[in-house]
Amino acid sequence: MRRPALILSALIAALPGQTLAADPGLEASLKELDATTRLIQVCDLAVMDKTSSRKEGVTDRAFIDMLHRPEIHGDVAAGDGGAFRRKGEWYEFSYRCAVTSDHMRATKLSVHVNRHVPHAEWAAKNFYP
Repeated sequence: MRRPALILSALIAALPGQTLAADPGLEASLKELDATTRLIQVCDLAVMDKTSSRKEGVTDRAFIDMLHRPEIHGDVAAGDGGAFRRKGEWYEFSYRCAVTSDHMRATKLSVHVNRHVPHAEWAAKNFYP
């Protein structure tokens, strides 16, 4: 499901969240994706920004579709199958993410962290250190 965005994911991991919005290479990469994949990637980026902090640490991976496919209606994705990694630990989350009509920017995002995922569950969920 994530194959078209593997290079984009590597770029995302290499850049801090605030740099992403201004990076022309990232914008060009996003434009090459189909609209649905672009919506998912933009929401992934928004979750990375929202869940990163100086106090808690930087989120280096976030996928709204890690555990379940999101429900997408127009310019809005919602679901409970998201997961993000921060400081080497995985967390499951639910979310609602609205994006611009061109799917290039998130306009509204709500994230609810459901739980920390114990290491014993990582293999079954395809999480990695």
